[in-house]
Amino acid sequence: MRFKVTGFTRFLLVMLILAPLAYVVASYVNGKNGVEELKKLLSGWGGLSIPVWQDSVPKEQEGMDIQARENQRLLELTIQDMKDSILEKELEIRGLRRDLRRCKGK
Repeated sequence: MRFKVTGFTRFLLVMLILAPLAYVVASYVNGKNGVEELKKLLSGWGGLSIPVWQDSVPKEQEGMDIQARENQRLLELTIQDMKDSILEKELEIRGLRRDLRRCKGK
Protein backbone atom coordinates (compact mmCIF):
# COMPACT_ATOMS: atom_id res chain seq x y z
CA MET A 1 0.00 0.00 0.00
CA ARG A 2 1.44 3.34 -1.05
CA PHE A 3 0.62 6.61 0.73
CA LYS A 4 -0.05 9.73 -1.29
CA VAL A 5 1.47 13.01 -0.06
CA THR A 6 -1.13 15.75 -0.14
CA GLY A 7 -0.54 19.46 -0.46
CA PHE A 8 -1.26 20.00 3.23
CA THR A 9 1.31 17.38 4.20
CA ARG A 10 3.90 19.12 2.05
CA PHE A 11 3.02 22.41 3.70
CA LEU A 12 3.46 20.88 7.16
CA LEU A 13 6.81 19.38 6.21
CA VAL A 14 8.01 22.74 4.92
CA MET A 15 6.83 24.54 8.05
CA LEU A 16 8.38 21.97 10.41
CA ILE A 17 11.70 21.44 8.64
CA LEU A 18 12.51 24.09 6.06
CA ALA A 19 11.25 27.19 7.93
CA PRO A 20 13.34 26.60 11.09
CA LEU A 21 16.34 25.80 8.92
CA ALA A 22 15.90 29.06 7.01
CA TYR A 23 15.59 30.92 10.35
CA VAL A 24 18.85 29.41 11.60
CA VAL A 25 20.68 30.31 8.38
CA ALA A 26 19.31 33.86 8.41
CA SER A 27 20.41 34.27 12.04
CA TYR A 28 23.92 33.16 11.17
CA VAL A 29 24.00 35.60 8.27
CA ASN A 30 22.99 38.39 10.68
CA GLY A 31 25.84 37.43 13.02
CA LYS A 32 23.79 35.68 15.70
CA ASN A 33 23.79 32.10 16.89
CA GLY A 34 20.80 30.72 15.02
CA VAL A 35 20.39 27.59 17.13
CA GLU A 36 20.37 29.61 20.37
CA GLU A 37 17.91 32.10 18.87
CA LEU A 38 15.62 29.23 17.87
CA LYS A 39 15.88 27.71 21.37
CA LYS A 40 14.99 31.07 22.93
CA LEU A 41 12.03 31.40 20.61
CA LEU A 42 10.74 27.90 21.34
CA SER A 43 11.33 28.15 25.10
CA GLY A 44 9.01 31.15 25.18
CA TRP A 45 6.21 28.89 23.97
CA GLY A 46 6.54 26.63 27.05
CA GLY A 47 4.70 29.04 29.33
CA LEU A 48 2.49 32.01 28.88
CA SER A 49 5.41 34.37 28.51
CA ILE A 50 5.87 36.13 25.21
CA PRO A 51 9.45 36.44 23.95
CA VAL A 52 10.63 40.03 23.88
CA TRP A 53 12.59 41.02 20.81
CA GLN A 54 15.32 43.52 21.50
CA ASP A 55 17.75 44.84 19.00
CA SER A 56 21.19 44.54 20.47
CA VAL A 57 22.96 47.76 19.57
CA PRO A 58 26.62 48.10 20.53
CA LYS A 59 27.49 51.01 22.81
CA GLU A 60 29.68 52.57 20.11
CA GLN A 61 26.76 52.62 17.68
CA GLU A 62 24.49 54.19 20.30
CA GLY A 63 27.01 56.99 20.67
CA MET A 64 27.14 57.36 16.91
CA ASP A 65 23.36 57.59 16.76
CA ILE A 66 23.35 60.34 19.38
CA GLN A 67 26.12 62.16 17.53
CA ALA A 68 24.25 61.77 14.23
CA ARG A 69 21.08 63.23 15.78
CA GLU A 70 23.06 66.14 17.19
CA ASN A 71 24.66 66.75 13.79
CA GLN A 72 21.26 66.59 12.10
CA ARG A 73 19.80 69.09 14.57
CA LEU A 74 22.77 71.40 14.06
CA LEU A 75 22.33 71.17 10.28
CA GLU A 76 18.61 71.90 10.58
CA LEU A 77 19.37 75.01 12.66
CA THR A 78 21.97 76.13 10.12
CA ILE A 79 19.50 75.64 7.27
CA GLN A 80 16.86 77.65 9.14
CA ASP A 81 19.37 80.45 9.76
CA MET A 82 20.24 80.49 6.07
CA LYS A 83 16.56 80.64 5.09
CA ASP A 84 16.07 83.59 7.45
CA SER A 85 19.13 85.28 5.98
CA ILE A 86 17.84 84.78 2.43
CA LEU A 87 14.48 86.26 3.43
CA GLU A 88 16.21 89.31 4.91
CA LYS A 89 18.32 89.74 1.76
CA GLU A 90 15.23 89.47 -0.46
CA LEU A 91 13.50 92.17 1.58
CA GLU A 92 16.60 94.36 1.32
CA ILE A 93 16.72 93.82 -2.47
CA ARG A 94 13.05 94.84 -2.78
CA GLY A 95 13.74 98.00 -0.80
CA LEU A 96 16.76 98.85 -2.96
CA ARG A 97 14.76 98.26 -6.16
CA ARG A 98 12.02 100.53 -4.85
CA ASP A 99 14.63 103.22 -4.06
CA LEU A 100 16.13 102.79 -7.54
CA ARG A 101 12.73 103.24 -9.18
CA ARG A 102 12.18 106.40 -7.13
CA CYS A 103 15.56 107.78 -8.18
CA LYS A 104 14.89 107.06 -11.87
CA GLY A 105 11.47 108.70 -11.61
CA LYS A 106 12.96 112.06 -10.52
